[in-house]
Amino acid sequence: MDKHLFELSELVIEAGQKIMEIYSNDFDIYTKQDESPVTEADQLAEKIILNGLSAINPDILVIAEELASEGKLPELTDQAKKQFYLVDPLDGTKEFINKRDEFTVNIALIENGKPVIGIIFAPALGTLYVGDVRQEFAHMYQLNAAFDLKEPTQVKDITALKAPNKPLKILASRSHINQQTLDYIKQAKEKHNDLEIMNIGSSLKLCLLAEGKADIYPRFGPTMEWDIAAGHAILAAAKGKLHDLDGAEFTYGHQENKYLNGYFIAYSN
Repeated sequence: MDKHLFELSELVIEAGQKIMEIYSNDFDIYTKQDESPVTEADQLAEKIILNGLSAINPDILVIAEELASEGKLPELTDQAKKQFYLVDPLDGTKEFINKRDEFTVNIALIENGKPVIGIIFAPALGTLYVGDVRQEFAHMYQLNAAFDLKEPTQVKDITALKAPNKPLKILASRSHINQQTLDYIKQAKEKHNDLEIMNIGSSLKLCLLAEGKADIYPRFGPTMEWDIAAGHAILAAAKGKLHDLDGAEFTYGHQENKYLNGYFIAYSN
């Protein structure tokens, strides 16, 4: 892992440590303007990440979820679009609130509309995913109880080609499944009688694809760019794919759409 990846990894771990402090106690839940829930953990984790990114790369613009919810996003100029960070400090807030461990901390670096670096940390699971598309580097790290990245308990290279699972495994959101997704699964079952459905929260779904633990993730509901960019980068580095329903390349930096994504389908390699 190079210096930049290590610094970004340490940053999501620091944010994850703060999240876990709050997770282990009672916490207040607030409602944002879009009626989605938010907690102190979301807000404090984002502050840690914004401060850290400012120290690591002060010249690179950051688009972050809580800034967006407060109407404080910076202008993404043509120059800034060439390289910027997307940050989701706590993806899977509903999982966090319901004391399910499938929430994550996410940082992605976007270059010319494409995700080139993705860092995802699942603090309650102690699992870190790091991907760099340019270096074809995709690794999973299982951390010790102290979250010491220098002494992980397991390191797994997830770039190797992986055979489809038997039975075929389709991922679906735990909190946001809808009829269109159910229809897709029904059609898939007609071709694969022994199909298995895995209901998972947050960006972990894309990480499971990257690891080869699942095969397909169809998403027919709304997501934001910061929700999936880091996972997309990790998946791409692991030779997986994510595209829109027409098979076109999925890109980022759509300020005109307020960073709202269209539907997509993601595959393990």
